[in-house]
Amino acid sequence: MVLGGCGEQKSASAPAADAGKAQAESDRLNWEAHSYCVTRMSFVPNHHQRDPAERLTAAQHEHHDLVVETTHVHLRPRAWRACAAAACLVLGLEAAAPQCAAAGAGTPLRVVTNPSAPFVLPQLAGSTARPAGFSVDLWEEIARRMGVAFTWNVVRTQADLLDAVADGRADVAIAAIGMSPERERRVDFSHPYYDSGLRIAVRARQESSLRAMLASIPWPALAHLFALASLVVILLANVFWLIERRSGGTMRGPYWRAIGHSMWATVLIIATGEYGDRDAPHVVRRIAVVAMWLIGVVLIAQLTATVTSTQTVQRLQATILGPDDLPGKSIGSVPGTLAEDYLRQRGLPFTAIPSGPDGIRMLVEGEVQAVVFDAPTLEYWAARQGNGAVDVVGPIFRPEKFGIAVAMGSPLRKQINEALLEIYEDGTYDGLSGKWFSQTR
Repeated sequence: MVLGGCGEQKSASAPAADAGKAQAESDRLNWEAHSYCVTRMSFVPNHHQRDPAERLTAAQHEHHDLVVETTHVHLRPRAWRACAAAACLVLGLEAAAPQCAAAGAGTPLRVVTNPSAPFVLPQLAGSTARPAGFSVDLWEEIARRMGVAFTWNVVRTQADLLDAVADGRADVAIAAIGMSPERERRVDFSHPYYDSGLRIAVRARQESSLRAMLASIPWPALAHLFALASLVVILLANVFWLIERRSGGTMRGPYWRAIGHSMWATVLIIATGEYGDRDAPHVVRRIAVVAMWLIGVVLIAQLTATVTSTQTVQRLQATILGPDDLPGKSIGSVPGTLAEDYLRQRGLPFTAIPSGPDGIRMLVEGEVQAVVFDAPTLEYWAARQGNGAVDVVGPIFRPEKFGIAVAMGSPLRKQINEALLEIYEDGTYDGLSGKWFSQTR
């Protein structure tokens, strides 16, 4: 209820003949001089010469507003003066409101962002240059259509973006902010301006690399197999020495020299299946040669099976083609993002990476097997920093939409939405999108 101005009614004096009656009439008029009609929207003077219906019509005509209720309020002189002071204060505030609104309209908006290429490209430390990126260009076009000035403030993480808006330290936040129910409970979002989702970056296969080939060999398994084969060869050499020591030749003489010749003969038998004189009638020698050859076949088969099976298993385990292949792998992601929320929901541990370039470096150096993050950002960095050593694999999963964040209940939301719709309609959005994403997809 707004209380309006005050009016005073005057009347003629009573006849002087009756002093008492004149005094009573004077008191009554003095009382009525401070009688007012209170309406919902204005304070209307009390016209005693009119009936209530006429007073209501007059109040409506005078203030050009809806009068919901008219009530007579009788105020004593002291109360009347207090009422008048309050009414003047309200009227002063009401008159100052447009000026306050005008002053607020001239204040530049505080816009916060954080690096997330290609939406906002990272800047050098301490740089005061204007940010660059798709979201930067989009916001500048929105602000131009809204007719507002603004200032940029770059923060470190997406969590800092939302905190700044929610706490009133910033008016607008724009970068690559995924919209989610949890975030919607803290801030208001504009219409979505980019359809995104998560993808996976992995190290590219390089089959011809000598380093990759050597790394794929199961050295521990080969060491165990070699130790077993050495024991078998030594055992067979002793058996062969016992058979051949009476036949003369190199098997006679000191044990260590004879056993050395026997081990060489055993290796030849394993490798070729033959030894010495084929026409020798010694049955035990022939049986021993066949037995050693069969054992050699088993050892060679075991060696081949160990190498091939281990490499096959490693290759299958290292193949990541989608989110279903992530369990059991070493994963990297950026904290405070929807990628982190996705990994935590699935119970997948991950290594925190500060930025996209760091994730690409960790992939190339083998510190992680996969990086899970926003698809356009991974595609951008893989194309510009991966140098062919990084692939972005699989389809987009966990779809998300990017929006502009403002404070809860902010009137800026409607203005931003109107500008966004205009940008979509006149083709400006297609031009901005082609500028930043044509080379990354």
